[in-house]
Amino acid sequence: MKRTFVLILTTLIIVSLGDRGIGLYLSQKYEENYCVHAGGDLHAYLKGRSYDIVFVGSSRVNTMINPELISKNAVNVAKPAKNLYYHVAVIDLMDQYGKLPKKKLVLNVEVEDVFLTLRPRLISDVSYLKYYYHSNSLIREIINKNGPLEHVKYYFDCYRFNGENFTVFTNPFQSICTSSEKGFYPLPKGENDQERLLQGIKEMGMLNASGFNPEVVIMLNHVKKICRKNNIALTILYGPNYRIPGVFGKGSQIFEKLCKEMDLHFINFSSQYKDTFNDIGLWYDHIHLNSEATTKYTLLLKEELEEPTTEDRRIIH
Repeated sequence: MKRTFVLILTTLIIVSLGDRGIGLYLSQKYEENYCVHAGGDLHAYLKGRSYDIVFVGSSRVNTMINPELISKNAVNVAKPAKNLYYHVAVIDLMDQYGKLPKKKLVLNVEVEDVFLTLRPRLISDVSYLKYYYHSNSLIREIINKNGPLEHVKYYFDCYRFNGENFTVFTNPFQSICTSSEKGFYPLPKGENDQERLLQGIKEMGMLNASGFNPEVVIMLNHVKKICRKNNIALTILYGPNYRIPGVFGKGSQIFEKLCKEMDLHFINFSSQYKDTFNDIGLWYDHIHLNSEATTKYTLLLKEELEEPTTEDRRIIH
């Protein structure tokens, strides 16, 4: 029995020391990574210079908003296919690292984020930021919502490097760098745009989205408090769509109501500029404008952001 105990204890010590050693090595590799791969682009921003205006959101930010047209001191901090919880976690990291914008933060939201049925996906998104699990309480809190035993996985330091887009074995050996102008990746106009657009609208119509997710209020309040603490103007943005199926229209109304109740500046491009972008030739697919249309969108957005934010102009229809 004693020999078995010693063997088990020795094995645990070896595994623990090996885990810590590999974890330190991978941390060093991550700190040296400024590429798009494995979150290096976010790391590069958090370790880089500060900007006056920062746009946070999904691919509808980094493919549709040209920060150079907004300001010489503006930047996109976006990640494709990520939603509200992820974006709020990124803003929290900006606060932690002292890299919030100096003047204005624009948070792009997707209206499906308000539905309770999509909550598991929003939680899962934050696992992309698992590198920061031990150093950021909000990220840790959200990730732990994945299950009652989620925190146990993080007893192993290497687990922080085993996830979406990277694994323990591939992370140190890959560098996927793509250059863009301040996080702007416009989508070129092509022959298959209309086909993608119609297919996307069909898929949106089939999405099962229902119930209200009350955590959305908590997330928005968290961003609001960060901005107030740092004297930063906050705008919640919902970008243009070619067409919005019924459930998404409902989500848009919920977001608008929430922002009004919370005294948040909300710009709803899909409502205000419905006719402006109702041209199939402007679209790469059902939710992304093509490169020829991004200038129009960015300049209109610039005008909206320059408008004074008064009590009677909090919600823009």
